[in-house]
Amino acid sequence: MPHTYDVSHPGTRLRCRDESGSSSLRVWRSQWTPRVIRIDTPTVYNRTKWTVEQAKLLRDVLDDAIRAGERS
Repeated sequence: MPHTYDVSHPGTRLRCRDESGSSSLRVWRSQWTPRVIRIDTPTVYNRTKWTVEQAKLLRDVLDDAIRAGERS
């Protein structure tokens, strides 16, 4: 069975890199707006870099967030 991620507040943190070095972002859903996926990013410059493994993990977490919204 695939791993599932908790995307309720405070959500799931994912490691990445940005212009300041190693960092992380957070994927979550609010109980008040369950059909909106929120991504708190470490940078405002859209220069976050992902390894293939990190991108796969982000994809899996986002898939779980989408499924949670579809159940709402």
